Amino acid sequence: MSRDRAYLSQYIGDTTKYETLRFLLNTVEHIKKLTNIKKFDVLACDLHPGFDTTHAAEEKSKIEGIPLYRVQHHFAHAMALMQEHRLNEIIAITCDGLGYGDDGTLWGGEILYCTTRDGAYYKRLAHLMEQPMIGGDLATRYPLRMLVGILSDEPGLQEFLIERSRLFPHGEKEIELIFSQLQKKRYPVTSSCGRILDATSALLGICYERTYEGEPAMRLESAASYGKDVLKLKPRVKGNMIDTKYLLSQIFQYLDNRKTSDLAASAQSYLARSIAEVAIEKAVDEGVKHVGFTGGCAYNECLTKMIKKRVEEAGFTFHLHEQVPAGDGGLSFGQATTAALKLL
Repeated sequence: MSRDRAYLSQYIGDTTKYETLRFLLNTVEHIKKLTNIKKFDVLACDLHPGFDTTHAAEEKSKIEGIPLYRVQHHFAHAMALMQEHRLNEIIAITCDGLGYGDDGTLWGGEILYCTTRDGAYYKRLAHLMEQPMIGGDLATRYPLRMLVGILSDEPGLQEFLIERSRLFPHGEKEIELIFSQLQKKRYPVTSSCGRILDATSALLGICYERTYEGEPAMRLESAASYGKDVLKLKPRVKGNMIDTKYLLSQIFQYLDNRKTSDLAASAQSYLARSIAEVAIEKAVDEGVKHVGFTGGCAYNECLTKMIKKRVEEAGFTFHLHEQVPAGDGGLSFGQATTAALKLL
């Protein structure tokens, strides 16, 4: 950022690869030259301590003596949306794969109150229920692992899994190990909306392995487009947590007597309905007129349309990204604007 302008690069990609990270750093220097910026006043990066981009920002900050601000992942998404629409405050629905939360858990299904009235500030108002990610990143690649964590005590689940043991790289032995990890509580937890969509996709037999980013959720959305919300599940909220275990349990119970497309549509409808209702409730509580949807899940047209319809029916102004990407391609804009406000 320079003065009142923000300069975003093209989407860089997976910076865990050295070549990609090097390309990112070269891109930063290239934009710096194009914009005639001599030195940065401040740097910003993600809150996650293990990211390669975090390490690169820390090194640059130390070498060049530039202040560094670490910005929480979902707040950065929300700030990108706020600044794109020039808002002072918003109730931000921020749903994606996952991001490092303030409490050290993995967030990804968040409802935040965000404001720029006194710098840059947010508070977490509500979120999806935290669920086990058995095997950490393996639960992202193999969403049946996510399903096991959510429905571990569901009657009939073990038989369901054994019938599908061929879908696990190591068969029944892997299933036994997963349940062992559950009992020993050796797993991270996440409130991710993306992981719930993935688990639903696996439960319905739509996608058992993620071979590219967002695949299980995207294939679920495609299946849902041919179906109807036959279950019409009412939102269940416990405290400030939207109950996602209830959703998967209901889908599991209706597996044999409902069409896959209808169950896919019912799952997405439940999530959209629940998220919208809680966001509306929090907007009323906070006295905020603007509600927005950001993060990778905002690319899901079904979720977006249903949330938008419900929010606008309740009398609030609804915002989506129009110029800045809703996914991680827009994070840098949110991070940069947050850091700039911290300087004021």
